[in-house]
Amino acid sequence: MRSRDPGGLLTRVLFRCALAGLGVGLQLAWRLSARFRGQLAHARTVEIGSADGVFHRYEFSPRGVTSRAGRADKPDVGLCFDNARLGLVTLASPHAVGRIVRALLERSAEYEGNAVLVLWFFGLTRFVLPIGRTAPLRTPLPAV
Repeated sequence: MRSRDPGGLLTRVLFRCALAGLGVGLQLAWRLSARFRGQLAHARTVEIGSADGVFHRYEFSPRGVTSRAGRADKPDVGLCFDNARLGLVTLASPHAVGRIVRALLERSAEYEGNAVLVLWFFGLTRFVLPIGRTAPLRTPLPAV
């Protein structure tokens, strides 16, 4: 995807920091929350990024969560926003899932892989960012 409206340096740095901070929060949630760990029955890799060059990957397994800057080789799901500003605003929104769907329909975001995992991932982010929190899944996602 090529950005139609690339963000400035400050916006990209803020998005990069937000994604890294989310990774730290997800690692803490894994350590502290049995409900969070219950969602990690299968190994999954999620990549979030923007077409103006910011990418971060999260690797989930029953044994833990790792978070790294950069692209993933073969993510189970990847979500790429048109620019870092859109990614940052969407991530922090209490209506993140609705904003993602709207961005996908407007073609200001693209995904690769299993779209259901986008919803699963943003459900996990609500453990860290309890904005617009929804109830957790009663059982982990099945193997795909």
